[in-house]
Amino acid sequence: MQFVVNREVFNAAINQVIGGVEKRQTMQILSNLLLDVREGQLILVATDHEIQLRTSLEVAVVMAGAITVNARKLADIIKAAPPEADISLRQSDGWIDIDIGTGTFRLATIEADSFPQMAIDSAHQSTMTLSEKNLYTLIEKTQFSMAQQDVRYFLNGLLLEVNDTEIIAVATDGHRLAYAQLMHDSAGHENRQVIVPRKMIGEILKALNKDSEALVSLTLRDNQIELLIGVNSLISKLIDGKYPDYSRVIPSSNSKTMIAPKSDLKLVLQRASILSNERFAGAYFYLTHNQLIIESNNSEHESSKESMAVQYEFDELKISFNISYLLNILAVIDSERVRMDLEAPDSSVLITPEIAGNVHVKYVLMPMKL
Repeated sequence: MQFVVNREVFNAAINQVIGGVEKRQTMQILSNLLLDVREGQLILVATDHEIQLRTSLEVAVVMAGAITVNARKLADIIKAAPPEADISLRQSDGWIDIDIGTGTFRLATIEADSFPQMAIDSAHQSTMTLSEKNLYTLIEKTQFSMAQQDVRYFLNGLLLEVNDTEIIAVATDGHRLAYAQLMHDSAGHENRQVIVPRKMIGEILKALNKDSEALVSLTLRDNQIELLIGVNSLISKLIDGKYPDYSRVIPSSNSKTMIAPKSDLKLVLQRASILSNERFAGAYFYLTHNQLIIESNNSEHESSKESMAVQYEFDELKISFNISYLLNILAVIDSERVRMDLEAPDSSVLITPEIAGNVHVKYVLMPMKL
């Protein structure tokens, strides 16, 4: 195997797939990238058995062939090479020589036959197309609510639900829930619910262009999800489990409404967090006629108290929230004002943008006991 490639193009391609490399190195081959050269193209593949990332790029092929090489070492060499260099890679006798123009590096290799590419079962699958921008928004507006290392393993991922008219994304860790809905003509596709692992969600966000209207292909299988973005392919196993009925968690009859300027509320919360309890990060909310008072304190008896003008014309209410969770929600709401539908000190609150966007979002936040 031998080929020549521009450093910038090669570096960009490696960055597209390196997130799929096994970091813990349970098997040496999983720390490697597959380099497959054929018909004027270089195909790069990385996998950790749970996720597989693949891309291709045009190269000047001297000799076709396939080999695997340590991903991190290769990435570091290419990243450090002169920006405008044409890089030559040549395989020989268990090694690969990398000529960057100013010097040569030699890396050990493992035969391509040992590389465990993921098998694809296309017998029972549903495929749809949507814009990069819409898919990015669905995921970005919800992914922060996924659980981390929860014993309820099905919460350590993001739910994607597809029916005839919409695509829904949901994430929850039991303390908060994020919901995003995109109206989408999926007629002809069977209704599906899949739970996508956290790592795949992160790689999807990295691969998507949040401002692009270009179409991507999303395929759901019995045990896999695959996303095609141009020449890039991302495949992941799914989390096997039954996701909780999120519709029962979303409040539908909260009788008190507060509308607040998002930027002002965000600043007040950030200041309140300075003296909040480091472990619980909670704050008291006191709602009176057109006024919100936010108080925080910590174990050293330090405290803060700040008020701001809001729209609120209901009975007085005192309720406590996790400041970090509320700030996470405000960070992904696009409208200038935020709406909070409340009921009682021990009832969950529904948080929405005052003006809905193309992707409709809802957030549910459970109160704290301070």
